[in-house]
Amino acid sequence: MKLFVRSVLIILFPFLVLLVWVRIMLFPLFVQVEYNRPGFPPDEFGFTTQERIHWAEISASYLLSGEGPDYFSQFTLPSGSPLYNDREIKHMADVHDLVQKGMVLLEILAVVYLLGGAFLFWKERAALWRTLSTAGIAAFALLLTVLVIVALAWNWAFVTFHEVFFSGGTWMFPYSDTLIRLFPETFWQDGFATAVVGMLATCLLTWIAAAKIPGWIARRGNPPAAKG
Repeated sequence: MKLFVRSVLIILFPFLVLLVWVRIMLFPLFVQVEYNRPGFPPDEFGFTTQERIHWAEISASYLLSGEGPDYFSQFTLPSGSPLYNDREIKHMADVHDLVQKGMVLLEILAVVYLLGGAFLFWKERAALWRTLSTAGIAAFALLLTVLVIVALAWNWAFVTFHEVFFSGGTWMFPYSDTLIRLFPETFWQDGFATAVVGMLATCLLTWIAAAKIPGWIARRGNPPAAKG
């Protein structure tokens, strides 16, 4: 049973880290930093930086909400046109469904990890630390491999991802559409890089912490004897 629990936790760890970072990237901070960074391409059709941030935050909040596609009907651009056209709203609804499923899966993985971690902590604490250490370094190696592949073939990876999760060409839009104006390709490249660095750091810190904590606990429990 212990071996089974350890195996499950090691296998699920990269998925847990991935979904945690998906959730982190949906916080407003990334949008604010990204749009304000030097070199981020301006919108050639007229959105200011503050307008981009405003509409991007509204879009991100929709992905995490329980709202339906009609959520966007309340928003119009200064020109009087709707924020998103019908094709854009359909794509946002598809992304919303994907994010919602991801967040449910994140909650399930978190519960599995808490229960599995509690089981190992109760049975053999050393097994818990070994599991986390192995999970951390294994996920680090896996993510590093994925990073190299994507870096060498960004366009292929970007297109493949969308073709897997979205039907037909429903994710392709003219440059004049709001979605592309708010989220140009640079946004996704920077977002991917930020998330991957965060995931790699999380895996590395998990590996190091799990390897060091048992020794630290042992030293705390057995302080060196005073010299006479």
